Amino acid sequence: MAFKARKDGPAARRYAERLEKRTAGILNLVIALAIGAVAYTDWVVVANVSLGYLYVLPLALSAVVNPLTVTIGLALLCTVLADIFGPPAETTWLRVTHSAIDLAGFLIVAYLVTRIVRQRNLMAEEVIQQRNEYEQDLTLAAQVQRQVLPKPVELPGLEVAATMRTARLLGGDYYDFYPISDDVMDVVIADVSGKGAAAALLMPSLAVALRLRAKELSGPAEIMSDLDRVLKEVTRPATFVTMFYARVNHRSRTLEYSDGGHNPPVLVRPATGEVMLLDGATGPIMGILPDAQFSNAVIDLQQGDVLALYTDGVTEQENDAGEEFSLERLKSVLVKDENEPAAEVVKGVADAVSAYAGKKEQADDLTIVVAKVGPQ
Repeated sequence: MAFKARKDGPAARRYAERLEKRTAGILNLVIALAIGAVAYTDWVVVANVSLGYLYVLPLALSAVVNPLTVTIGLALLCTVLADIFGPPAETTWLRVTHSAIDLAGFLIVAYLVTRIVRQRNLMAEEVIQQRNEYEQDLTLAAQVQRQVLPKPVELPGLEVAATMRTARLLGGDYYDFYPISDDVMDVVIADVSGKGAAAALLMPSLAVALRLRAKELSGPAEIMSDLDRVLKEVTRPATFVTMFYARVNHRSRTLEYSDGGHNPPVLVRPATGEVMLLDGATGPIMGILPDAQFSNAVIDLQQGDVLALYTDGVTEQENDAGEEFSLERLKSVLVKDENEPAAEVVKGVADAVSAYAGKKEQADDLTIVVAKVGPQ
């Protein structure tokens, strides 16, 4: 099981700090050039009219990127420049008055902009804190999500293993396998519409509903019909689930299954070299249609058979060229590893998809469940 790599951490923070310092340096250069341009224009270009009010612009920019003490120093400098390069005052008293008014205006602007920037920074810190707390909650939820998933099992005549690699911290895929009796084990895989927290919240409900009802109902089709009714009662109309439900009797060597709009699993039969799709009981997606009907299909199993259940994240994962991994590549990996233990087959598929994707970001949750028929 793997999480997608997070795009933060100490290295990212150091990069952000360097970028912030570089930006501040560039802005201070702009501030210096702007002050020089105003002073030059006030002295050479425009006569008999003071342009001292234009110093407000670089001072406001300085208040954004510099401490207030630096901006106050620049305000004093701009006051002196306005007095030197502006038109001369008629009297000393007017000169002092104009300078005092200029300085007061500069300081007021610097103070107000500094307060605005400080308030913005406080709000940004609050947002970051809330985001970090939210991410911590998601991380804990993701850990819980994985802890409730079943571990690989080995029974007389049957071996089952699985993995789920989510596109985000929380995934919308679901898988489970649990014994119904000494001879029977149910294996299920599902894909909830959407990704992230909204889809993940439905997973525990699926698990509880299935485990509570699996032993009470007669088979996969009846179990899925019951779950379909529950989904319509507790979810929005836009939320739907695709599911494949299999019941494996490892004593009689039979597989009974029903499909609710999910990808048909692949059955590899090394004894005959066959590779087939279990598409004999295809039904509608679950949670939407008012009169959804599900049916069962039964197939005999042989020693060495490898049954692979998977979600779209396996076959639809793209590489850098935009090409999908595809069902045919999945079949090839399964055939190549058909003699390996179930856990190794699962790992082989997950690694093959990851290698095929290369640097392409994982777009959907990747889940695969493998059941391998052993000797009785």
